[in-house]
This record gives sequence, C-alpha cells and structure tokens, in this order.
Amino acid sequence: MEKLNFAYPGPGTCLSDPERHMLLSFSWKNVNGLAALILSTKDLAKNMEQNIAGMMTEYGFESTGSVRRGILGKQAAGFGYRYIAQDIRMNAESLVLKSQKTLYYFHCYFREERNNESLAIWESILSDVKWIG
Repeated sequence: MEKLNFAYPGPGTCLSDPERHMLLSFSWKNVNGLAALILSTKDLAKNMEQNIAGMMTEYGFESTGSVRRGILGKQAAGFGYRYIAQDIRMNAESLVLKSQKTLYYFHCYFREERNNESLAIWESILSDVKWIG
C-alpha cells in the first residue's frame, strides 16, 4: 500500500501478481449526505479521469475511453488509459461506484502486451466481488 498513491484518500488495499505484472487497488471513501445525493457516478468518473490524467502527465497518459462495468449489482463508471513507467508500456482501468454515502474506487494496472489476458482476469474479479458484513 505504501508504494501506491491512491488518487483519493481513504482506506484501501492492493493486490499484486508479479508473475502476470498486474497490480489491483481497491479503496473507498465516505461522503456527506448532500454530496451523495448530487454526485452521479458518471460525474465522479469524469472527475477521477481528470485527476489521474493530471497526475500522470509525465508518464505520457493517454485515455482509451470511457468504461462501464457491473459491480455488486450496480453500474460502475470509469475509463481506460495507457502510460509508460520505467520504459514499460502499461494499460490501466479505473472505475468508481457509488453506493449510498460511500464511493468505491477500483483500479487495475498491467503491461500492454498482456492486455487481453489481464482484462479477462480483471473482469472475472469484478464479477466475483461480494458485499460482506
């Protein structure tokens, strides 16, 4: 966790698979009642894209377009993107999901040459996410 700067503060966790060169991060943030009412998932995703694009300018950030995925019976919104880290071409996908007064952030980073394999794994993980508690 210490090596990963989340775009938004809050608790979270990271998973990595060094063999597949994948890194996943999940975080969440509670918001006040008014913000929860007026913020749409689409607006949150657009804001997240602007923030990540600004932070990753020096890495050659390039958006590959908007993405919508079903997670926990709801629609998450986000975007795909490319960048270069340590001379390695990377692809990524970032999603946000709003549920009541909590925002959930899902990020997946992987090497460009493993795009199809990594996206299949990512989709499988997101389809298996369950509420606990």
